[in-house]
Amino acid sequence: MQFCSRISLRTRFLLSLFILSIPIAAIGFQSHSSTIAMVEESAIVAVIKPETKSLTIISTEDWSVIKVIDLNSKPTSIAYDREVEAFFVGFESNSSLLLISSLSFTQLSYLPLPQTPTRLLTTEDYLLVTSKIAGSLNIYDKYNLTLLKEIYLGGSPSGITYIAEEGMIYVPDLFQGTINVISVTQLSVIDKIDMGSTATLTESIIFDENFEFGYVPQTYQNTDNQNLQFDTTVFPSLSIINLKTNENLRKRRLGLDIVDQPVGIPLTGLIFNGYLFIANYASNDLSILSLDTMTLAAHIELGFTPFGLAADKKNELILVNNTLDETISIIDGNSLALVEHIKITEIDERSQLIQGQRLFNNSDDPRLAKDQWISCATCHFEGGNDGASWFFPDGKRNTPSLFNSIQTAPFHWNGDLDEIQDVEFTIQDLMAGHGLSGGQPNCTPNCTQDKSNADRSSDLDALAMYVNSLRFPIAFNQLNALADFSGYTNGKAIFESVETGCITCHTPPNYTDNQNHLIGLSNPGGLKKILNTPSLLGLRNSAPYLHDGSARALSEVIQLSAQALDHGKTSHLTTQQANDLLIFLKNIQIPSQASITPKPFAVDSSFQKIPKNRFTNLVLTKNIQKNASGSRLKIELSYSSNLETDLYLAFLNRETNDFIMIGPNGDLNLVNTIAKYRAHRTAKALNTSTVVDLPFDPDEVVGLSLDFYAILTNKDASVIDSNNWLSSKNININF
Repeated sequence: MQFCSRISLRTRFLLSLFILSIPIAAIGFQSHSSTIAMVEESAIVAVIKPETKSLTIISTEDWSVIKVIDLNSKPTSIAYDREVEAFFVGFESNSSLLLISSLSFTQLSYLPLPQTPTRLLTTEDYLLVTSKIAGSLNIYDKYNLTLLKEIYLGGSPSGITYIAEEGMIYVPDLFQGTINVISVTQLSVIDKIDMGSTATLTESIIFDENFEFGYVPQTYQNTDNQNLQFDTTVFPSLSIINLKTNENLRKRRLGLDIVDQPVGIPLTGLIFNGYLFIANYASNDLSILSLDTMTLAAHIELGFTPFGLAADKKNELILVNNTLDETISIIDGNSLALVEHIKITEIDERSQLIQGQRLFNNSDDPRLAKDQWISCATCHFEGGNDGASWFFPDGKRNTPSLFNSIQTAPFHWNGDLDEIQDVEFTIQDLMAGHGLSGGQPNCTPNCTQDKSNADRSSDLDALAMYVNSLRFPIAFNQLNALADFSGYTNGKAIFESVETGCITCHTPPNYTDNQNHLIGLSNPGGLKKILNTPSLLGLRNSAPYLHDGSARALSEVIQLSAQALDHGKTSHLTTQQANDLLIFLKNIQIPSQASITPKPFAVDSSFQKIPKNRFTNLVLTKNIQKNASGSRLKIELSYSSNLETDLYLAFLNRETNDFIMIGPNGDLNLVNTIAKYRAHRTAKALNTSTVVDLPFDPDEVVGLSLDFYAILTNKDASVIDSNNWLSSKNININF
């Protein structure tokens, strides 16, 4: 292993004056979503710090701080775009997007987003925004911020990589490891790369200069291991994919604990000058590999929780954002030496909450983990759950979310922890750390019967304070608000009914009674287990279900409840009632005290630039309902446009060639008479609505064959001339 010496930043800068500048490709946008954005033509770099709620602008000429911008909320991602001359900053905590001028560093726009932004990135025309909890990639026009399309990916999409030269977007699933491949011309998923069922914590794809291979930092879970030990639980890895064939080259996967020393949660990276730089989120260090030999070239210690890298090509430096401290780390791209840790903002080092968050994400501290192997965040990344079930001494256990844990004591599935500080036992046992208490955990014969672990150590109390501070992201209630109201209301009544008895143990507002019960749900008729009542908040995003993860879907839980005698009563429910109950369970409203409180902000939508290319999007779906109460034809339209357009809707009789258009009030117009449905004099954000809802007599329309058209034209252009059609969609309707 090469241990890197430090050279002063001043010396490095003076030396660079004698080196000819390297030509820089004229790219106007980043290739990876990040927390750090380089603006090489202006010799500045912008860095966001979530915990200080700040954006810092730094000069890359003398590394002085130009400006620190107070953002008021925690930013999660930043992207720079040369054509727009702006930084795009996303906020999960209040579901918003902020635009800041890259010239004056002043606010250009501040908008609410319909889905919380996880990461963002720009292309030639678009702003790409992932929403991890909603499972989507949203496409905005980057010039006027119009929502153009929503691509549902499922799972937990997070980081974004864009290869402009290939026209390909790569979005990995943070927890499932699958990589979605999206064509920028089609704006649709064209492939999915399977990284294996045990791949997790996948944030970025790092591509080489020839766009042949993608390097994917990941963590692999060993959930089949029935002898759970710190170094047999998870494995830090580097997977390699063939970008030409979208193939996972499984035999070329590297164990980073073998190539380097053991590291924790490799997440982000980049390639520069023939080297692959990988920032390890939990072990607070940087693994640098030679691309030629895929062997270790250097290992560098960083600050707390490194996440996000950028290359300063002119000065041949690599910048790493240490997100939980005041610094960025600067690495020499040639000698691979640490140049300096530069302080760029202020953070309250006395804050117990900050200290607790550092401890939660940290595998570098031997008190927390042996050999940097595992941290709390490894299974509870950002406080959530990893979607896995592990073999513990008391059986297989499904990882729960930690959101709102302050209201859900006792803890663990068997309720053997009565305070968060009791995780001292897990730290010393599973994680093989020395412990934060300075002695043995007070957990003999178990934690609930021994002396309290609270107040034994300021660091143990700080860790507990952070865990107790975790709340559900507002994205949960954003999605809950979209639930079918009738189904939700009916399902709630069923849940609260005496017949089902669900509410007896799952009591609002946290939907738990905080008690242990003898239950045999996952094995009806078999051996029962003492289990703590879990909260039902956030069920949509907490699969698998039950203490052992044996139910992959909520519907399986309802089916098991129909067989069990000690877990409610659902055997009497009709199919519709069971479906309504599912709607309620998936969309239980998160109470305000259990959810993040978004910071208010003044909406500013004044930013407008003219898009360089026109975009239109039309999607039609039909639904022909035939039942005893009557028959109806329903047609739903989703559409958007980044410039002004006219929208026409028409039925065409294929046999007679006659047409009937729908007027602006939704009424059918006269036969063969032109009627404009909508005239949009500005860009039209993505909208979905029912445009046709007509009753019909099945006997009168037998054999009738129609086409239904949705057509977008230029403003005031003739719809009769198909050359004026910007976009059109049609569906066949056969009665």
